[in-house]
Amino acid sequence: MNSESAVPTIPKGRPIRWEEWLVGRRARREAGNRVAPEVIRRSSSSSDRRLRELYHSQRGLPFKETAEL
Repeated sequence: MNSESAVPTIPKGRPIRWEEWLVGRRARREAGNRVAPEVIRRSSSSSDRRLRELYHSQRGLPFKETAEL
């Protein structure tokens, strides 16, 4: 087992900074993309009308590319 994890750990006893969260988010997304497709949003659902009203004719917020994180 490799003791040098690529995913940063959350420190105990103090809140994490925004920059630390972004680094961890990017690492989690890259790991997740290895086992599942990047976009897993359903093409339709029973809540479409409500979602489209909230998100300007889209079903949710736009996805950011991993490089943008």
